[in-house]
Amino acid sequence: MKSLIKAVGLVTIISGLGKLLGFARESIIAAYFGTSDVADVFFVSSLVPTLLFTAIGTAIQAGTIPLFIEARGRSKKESRELMSLLGTFFLVISLSFIAVTLLFTEPLMKIMAPGFTPGQLDLAVELTRIMIPSMIFLTLTAISTGVLNANKQFVLPAFTSTVQNVVIILATVLLTNTYGVYGLAAGVLMGAAGQFFIQYPSFRKEGVGFNFAFKENKEQIKRIMILFYPIIIAAISIQLNSLVDRMVSSGLETGSVSALNYGNRLLWLPLSVILTPLITVLYPSLVEGALESYKRFFTIIHKGTAIILFAGLPFTVLLAVSGEDLIRLAFERGSFDAGATSITFQALFYYGIGLVFFALRDFLMNGFYALKKTKIAMYSCLGAVAANVVLSIILARFMGVGGIALASSISMLIQCIVLFSYLLKGYEEKKTYSKRLGKESGKLLLTTAGAAAGALATKAWLADDLNIIIHTAIMTAVIFIIYCMLAFLFKVQAVSPLTQKLKRSR
Repeated sequence: MKSLIKAVGLVTIISGLGKLLGFARESIIAAYFGTSDVADVFFVSSLVPTLLFTAIGTAIQAGTIPLFIEARGRSKKESRELMSLLGTFFLVISLSFIAVTLLFTEPLMKIMAPGFTPGQLDLAVELTRIMIPSMIFLTLTAISTGVLNANKQFVLPAFTSTVQNVVIILATVLLTNTYGVYGLAAGVLMGAAGQFFIQYPSFRKEGVGFNFAFKENKEQIKRIMILFYPIIIAAISIQLNSLVDRMVSSGLETGSVSALNYGNRLLWLPLSVILTPLITVLYPSLVEGALESYKRFFTIIHKGTAIILFAGLPFTVLLAVSGEDLIRLAFERGSFDAGATSITFQALFYYGIGLVFFALRDFLMNGFYALKKTKIAMYSCLGAVAANVVLSIILARFMGVGGIALASSISMLIQCIVLFSYLLKGYEEKKTYSKRLGKESGKLLLTTAGAAAGALATKAWLADDLNIIIHTAIMTAVIFIIYCMLAFLFKVQAVSPLTQKLKRSR
């Protein structure tokens, strides 16, 4: 348990650094290219490797860990041979995607950006051809990350985004004055390479190499693809949720699409820095639990769910009570005025309601991947997309951009209920657990309500002309102090290990 907490802490710190550098990267790119036509072309061109990697990379990381741990349980040699075969197979798939993209870059860009001028289209084709080879390194990174995480080596993989952001920042500063946007595109390619090379020394120690014996392992590859294709479809459907939000919002008032984008970016700050590291660290334990017994597996699901809810709910309060101040701090300058802050807060407020469900969805889906029930996870994602489409269209009519964000939160809640109910169905002591779950949920609701009430009272008491940074810092401190105090008072399960430790130390 101590090693798990230490790993989560380290990964959280590193993820926070990566996220800060990500903001710095965006700011520096904006300083050099602004909102020019060239910037539009670059961002559209960069979507191709991003979308391809989202589909393949997510499947590789999610799918390799259970396969590797299961094979390692039989022998290290078998796990090495399996990963060599799997890695080579996905590398060949990536190379195939690259080849097709290089051959059909121009028609692909015409589909993705039909409004581009001939000059913009030519530039988009050139930039895409520079950046698309990054798929090779992104695939290798996904494979090495999966293997290292399966061995509970979390720190080095967490550094990959930091390395990528540093390389892109350096390329922007050092190359764009001479090579323009081509230097930035080259930076994206070099950043992807840097992600893999930082992991390569540790990855090499695992003895994973190339294995092109596809014909001899035809049946094994077939079984692997049956396991993997639902993960790929699930990853694509998750991206479709964002696309649905933007499509519906494009019919609303000017600035709605941007408001959703900025609100979503702030939502993912606590998710990616605090909750995603926790989900990453727990995944190998879920796989090991699934191999041992369902009771052991469900115990980890229960504890992980409790920790995610406990860690995420105070951020929901913070986004609801101090969301406008956070938006002002992050974005309100230049063309981003008070009106933009207001509409962005509508999106952020309703996204924030579903914050814990976004994280819980990923954790529960990992549970199904650990059980190798990938089709159930896939169907839940497709159902969530359908729910999001219907709810977005309905709620947007009455609530505007806030309705679209609320639709996303509700669809995540529905998906979490479906996934958790299915997992609970297989648990022998589900009746006893259901009662305990209801009691624990009540404690968390009271704790969250108390923190929200304290925050609102503090906000009303603070002077309106108080410096915004000081105001936000005070509000954040009040929310987390009250939340933690009430959690100890109500004996919330997530803090019980710490409570017991404090009692023993007296």
